[in-house]
Amino acid sequence: RVVSAPSEGLFRNQPLAYQWDVLPPDVPTLGLTAGLPSTLQGLAGPLGKVVGLTHFGHSAPYTVLDEKLGYTGKNVYKQALEYLEEFED
Repeated sequence: RVVSAPSEGLFRNQPLAYQWDVLPPDVPTLGLTAGLPSTLQGLAGPLGKVVGLTHFGHSAPYTVLDEKLGYTGKNVYKQALEYLEEFED
């Protein structure tokens, strides 16, 4: 499942039952943000992992930055597979 939460603040203001319906706490969740990972850590739940930036200040076209910082579809897919492998029996 893919969930887009463009405003984590608004999402957090929703009833807890709704939040858990969208992001069940007992399901491995991979969060991806172009910001600080800490902004999504609480949403990812106890089994969650968040990938985000740990440094800022780069200046270039977004396509160059996406490649440099690992935000390509191929890299995100690879990270998701590696993360999910941790839960295989």
